[in-house]
Amino acid sequence: MRGFTSTSVATVVLALTLSSCFTGSRPTLEPADTIVPLDDPAAADVVTALATTATTAFTIEYEIVTKFGGQTTRAVIATDEILGTSVEIGDIRYLFTAEGTTSTCSTTTFECATGIDETRVSDRQLTSTFFKQSAIERIRQDARVAIGPATGYEGTTDVGRASRCADFSVIDAQGASRTKTYCVFEDYGVIATMDVADLSVRTVRVEDTVDPARFQPPA
Repeated sequence: MRGFTSTSVATVVLALTLSSCFTGSRPTLEPADTIVPLDDPAAADVVTALATTATTAFTIEYEIVTKFGGQTTRAVIATDEILGTSVEIGDIRYLFTAEGTTSTCSTTTFECATGIDETRVSDRQLTSTFFKQSAIERIRQDARVAIGPATGYEGTTDVGRASRCADFSVIDAQGASRTKTYCVFEDYGVIATMDVADLSVRTVRVEDTVDPARFQPPA
């Protein structure tokens, strides 16, 4: 685990929150003075990694299991500095353009609507930012309720890529102890794997390229 001083944690983590209400910006992180810094170094480490903005284009495919009901979903995120960000969860494609516009589309009906409609994937316990901002919010909550400091370590994903990880020990609603795990691709600033009460997320493909068609409404 890498070392953090209290000053560096406060500076790096001084809060990173999603810009706007999904009406006109890409899913990027911006500082906000009202967010309280994390005191847990391992938790701050993965949050800092998630705050990283990739400098190259990439595509990552995930297999996501919603544990309540056992639904399995394929998700693909693609990010390009010029094209923006495309997030495809099942048959829903969220588009965040570099110019600041957003839309929610169906790859089945080919219909699109302006803005980000999170209800389209809420039945899967997911959001359009499950791989970044939503993960940060989960980590911050788990750091608050954990029964001890998180354990940080270097992990390796199923696709052979290194990741920065943190395990949190928490007490569930039944009073049993369980571990929640978050691993992050530091080069990309996104979730690599996540195992929590309601979700299991794992990477099944990583490419350092993007398909421009992913950044367009489906047709």
